[in-house]
Amino acid sequence: MNLIQHLDYLFNPRSVAVIGASNIPGKWGCDILNLLLTRGQRKVYPINKNRAEVLGVKAYPGLAEVPDTVDFAVITVSSEALPAAMEDCVRNGVKAALIISGGFAETGKEGAKAEQKIVEIARRGGIRFVGPNCAGHFNTHSELFTATYLPPVKQGPASFVTQSGNLGLTVLAMGSEMGLGFSKYVSSGNEADSHFEDYLEYLGQDEETKVILGYVEGLREGKRFLKLAREITRKKPVVIMKVGRTDSGARAARSHTAALSGSDLVSDAAFKQAGVIRVEEVGELIEVALVLLGQPLPRGNRAAVLTVGGGLGVIAADALRRHGLEIPYLSPTTIDKLNSRLSGRWSRGNPVDASGDLSYPCLLPLLEDENIDAVVIACAVWAAAGFSAFMSTPPWDRNNLTDLDQLLRAIEEESLKNLGVTMELMKRYQKPVILSAWVNNEVKGSELYRKLEGNYLTPYPTPDRAAKALSRLVEYSEYLGVARKR
Repeated sequence: MNLIQHLDYLFNPRSVAVIGASNIPGKWGCDILNLLLTRGQRKVYPINKNRAEVLGVKAYPGLAEVPDTVDFAVITVSSEALPAAMEDCVRNGVKAALIISGGFAETGKEGAKAEQKIVEIARRGGIRFVGPNCAGHFNTHSELFTATYLPPVKQGPASFVTQSGNLGLTVLAMGSEMGLGFSKYVSSGNEADSHFEDYLEYLGQDEETKVILGYVEGLREGKRFLKLAREITRKKPVVIMKVGRTDSGARAARSHTAALSGSDLVSDAAFKQAGVIRVEEVGELIEVALVLLGQPLPRGNRAAVLTVGGGLGVIAADALRRHGLEIPYLSPTTIDKLNSRLSGRWSRGNPVDASGDLSYPCLLPLLEDENIDAVVIACAVWAAAGFSAFMSTPPWDRNNLTDLDQLLRAIEEESLKNLGVTMELMKRYQKPVILSAWVNNEVKGSELYRKLEGNYLTPYPTPDRAAKALSRLVEYSEYLGVARKR
């Protein structure tokens, strides 16, 4: 059985056993069993030698008593009981396992010896496993969840592999906040058997995964990682946050996952050569995924800034230059077109300060300009959709609220139409249009915001975040040979 087939049993099993199933909420064996019983349509078998039932479902003392083949086992027993549990899996033909139990290589030499014993048992039986010391996984397409305490997760095109379970939950929460959906997720733990590189290879061929995200503390197979990355990044983006750049960070990584990380084993140059987008901040994993999913690949690194306030334009321009992008002069033709659309007060340069004028008419000239490869909008073409949030206690006579509601609805309908036109122009000219605007929860409830979010055009909270995301998109476009390097 090859690697892809083995990991298919991890993400798409027909039957699952929970070894160490429990009735006590808060215990892994209870919480994971509850997830498996309430989601998906597969057979689930609790294994507990001391209970006839667990969570109202018939339990079995061991896998031999289960009246069915078990594809996948989740093991939540103590470290001392783990060898016997793995032996039971081998005897009964389990194909893949996930080990929650800790107390192995992350604790030192004795733990490493105990971990190696588990590996030897599993390999004798042809079992591939996640962990130990991991925090679960999921596949939203097959409704399989072993990761507990999750924030709201919707189905989507991103898959995420993390060597830290707690950090994984943070990234998933940020994804939920910004509207990014996930396909597959795995907390890889100590990677005693299945390594980060194995998951990368699987996700590289997975049609449901359009962008691969990773949090890495150490790579056990650096050469294999780079070889796989060079192949995969030609088809889909790979975005990695690799920590342990410093000696202190490397020591912390070794103590956490027992990974051999060094101060920075895989250099920036190696990542870049393989087409891997390396990010430095947790939030970038989500922000870069969104720009890769929602925007066309630009043909260069020249950006225009469109703003309705001078300060934000200056901030955006500084941020773009700081992240390696150019702020070119607009062509005379573009200046003429903008002169016909804007009042005499406008800035007549890049950034384009519309100073309160309608901004949509400015987009087309900027997208048509051959000097421009992308547009960053700093607060905000789509701000009209949020007017209702700021008019919740209007000063007008409440008898006229019906007229106000109609006005606000007309504004939003116009904004929805303009957004549709903008998306068509982005595709036609192959130029990203990236929005930077702070919005509150009431604005997030608008139909316009939902359309932005549904097309991975979620606004970035600051111009700097927008500029940094655009720079990563340009980096990937240059790697693929779409953008011209200047």
